[in-house]
Amino acid sequence: MKVCELTLTPIIAVVDDDLSICNALAELLEVFDFKCQIFDRPEKFLAAHTRGRFDCLITDLNMKGMSGLELQEKLSATDPDLPIIFMSAQLAPEAKARALRLGAVAFLNKPISDDVLHGHIMSALNRRSMDKPDDLPREP
Repeated sequence: MKVCELTLTPIIAVVDDDLSICNALAELLEVFDFKCQIFDRPEKFLAAHTRGRFDCLITDLNMKGMSGLELQEKLSATDPDLPIIFMSAQLAPEAKARALRLGAVAFLNKPISDDVLHGHIMSALNRRSMDKPDDLPREP
């Protein structure tokens, strides 16, 4: 008797108010064999987010309206195990320290190396798979 294993492709959410960054990251994530959903505002991400829907979040630090740190704080109440990778074009040592203290997987400065990003995503996914309860709903 053969047993088939169903493996789900990880879904990465990208939140950045610069659509060219979102689109570039989406293309790169597809090359890495991940599914990707992009959001040009944190509020749109929060409206679409449910616990367990995404395997990792990549977000910009500075955006119009809500910052990446504010987004992280909101998610800490609704999906505390969601791994977050921050990116920023500005050196922001205080923000970096705060994001990492609140559980971010990484805080990367733009431009981001493809290999470095891939390594952090894999680390985030490994952490997520160890922390993820089996009873979370998951979209195929």
